[in-house]
Amino acid sequence: MRRSDVFHAAGCALAAVLLLGSPSAAAQGFVFEEEEVEAVTTGTPVAQFLQEGIDAYSAGRYEDASIYFYEVLSSPDIAAEALAPRATYQLAMTLVQLELLQGAVVFFDEIIASGSAHPFFEASAPWVLSIAQALPGDVDMLRRVAAFADLFPERIEPKYRDEFAYLMGQHFYNVGELDRAQQFLGFVSDVSEFYPQALYLSGITSVRRYEAQEAVDTFIALMVLAEERRGRDAALDRLGELARLSMARVFYSTGEYDKSLDYYGRIEQRSEYWLDALFESSWAHFQTDQFNRALGNLHSLNSPFFDDEYYPEAPILQSVILFYNCRFDEVRTALDEFDYSYGPLREELEGLLDSLASNADYFAFAEDADARLERRFDPRLRRITNAALNDRSIANARAFVAQLEDEVALIEASDVGWQNSALGEFLAQETIGALAFAEGQAGQIVRNRLDNVLDELRGREREGAAILIETDLAEANAISAELRSELFRGRGAPVPETVHQEQMMWEFEGEYWRDELGYYFYQLNSACQ
Repeated sequence: MRRSDVFHAAGCALAAVLLLGSPSAAAQGFVFEEEEVEAVTTGTPVAQFLQEGIDAYSAGRYEDASIYFYEVLSSPDIAAEALAPRATYQLAMTLVQLELLQGAVVFFDEIIASGSAHPFFEASAPWVLSIAQALPGDVDMLRRVAAFADLFPERIEPKYRDEFAYLMGQHFYNVGELDRAQQFLGFVSDVSEFYPQALYLSGITSVRRYEAQEAVDTFIALMVLAEERRGRDAALDRLGELARLSMARVFYSTGEYDKSLDYYGRIEQRSEYWLDALFESSWAHFQTDQFNRALGNLHSLNSPFFDDEYYPEAPILQSVILFYNCRFDEVRTALDEFDYSYGPLREELEGLLDSLASNADYFAFAEDADARLERRFDPRLRRITNAALNDRSIANARAFVAQLEDEVALIEASDVGWQNSALGEFLAQETIGALAFAEGQAGQIVRNRLDNVLDELRGREREGAAILIETDLAEANAISAELRSELFRGRGAPVPETVHQEQMMWEFEGEYWRDELGYYFYQLNSACQ
């Protein structure tokens, strides 16, 4: 049980007691500067506990120090009340040194709850910032960092300002306060390691604010930066590719399809986003009546090289293009292929989700998905689960669970005396409880992702059924002239493809060549009267 009854001294003035740093620490890369520590001069036994803790901390005996600090917080002595803020801060720092971040968060939360009235509130900011970077899967960490927002920028040390501004941008983006998100992201300096990430998030924030030009300007700045450092920073290379993809999406959303296609075309085949660009550009080709190019891209996606990929919308788009060109038999063929490929997968996914009752079940499935699917299901189901489980949110959540498992193991492997102390038992209970909660949260994320995939498959099936009905009506000439005009309004004949001097035309004979992927043209002639 948390000893919150001893945290009553938030308003006590302890200006003469200073410990804003620690000796060099190996734990999680936390290294803070050591400042002068003024000894505790009060002669009470509880004050002696505090001083013993400070001395043990300075000597690197962190287990001993933590016991002393917790004794202060647990003491019924009235003198402990005045020392509790100092002991809370010291204990939180000590647990960081012991690599027990969840335990540290418990005591930093006490300081955060008191706010600026706590004498060590401001000093806690850099520690909380660093824990937030170490625990990206803890959904509450950005909220904790946000508690220090009023300190920015003057009362945040300069060396932490860029990191703080970036994390604040993340927080306000996540909670939908887009103006504040943009404001904080703008504070990240261009020499900071967080600058590329801040640029990307700023661009996405502009998209959500419907500020297309601002988004374009930001993505261009990120692409220029990535090009300047091309090949020297893998993470920056990836952000540059994301910026290109985002640019293409922005121009598509504003109806500037030619510009959209230009940026889709800049994403190279070696990129992890190339298949996304290939599929999405099919829609841009469709919008500009370049049906041959659109179908050629979809033909590439159908190659055996991409059997494990997941693009259920591809056959639907193919059937739409064929429908607009009155190729009704081919519409039915495309829809039959969709049913053949995705119908059984949808049924098996439904059966899988029916077998997972709780969030714990979903988390256990995510931890062992490949083995379970290999034993029980059609291998093609991996297309769906891979699309759902290869998600950064899930990866962060699983990493957070792993961190908590490590902390439980650290507690269990610690010195028996420390482990059986009141503090050891308290931390074990807190960490095990946090682990169970984190597993449940991770399981909920997995559940949401798989539910979304199932909803998408069902939605595509409904779209396919609607297209089939319209196809039957159109072919039987039962559709009215007015409705036919509405269906085909704005659509022209297929734009003919030309073969440039540096190109050669080869007929497809059933065999895919990797270097031809993305360059196929589908010879389509409209059959509309």
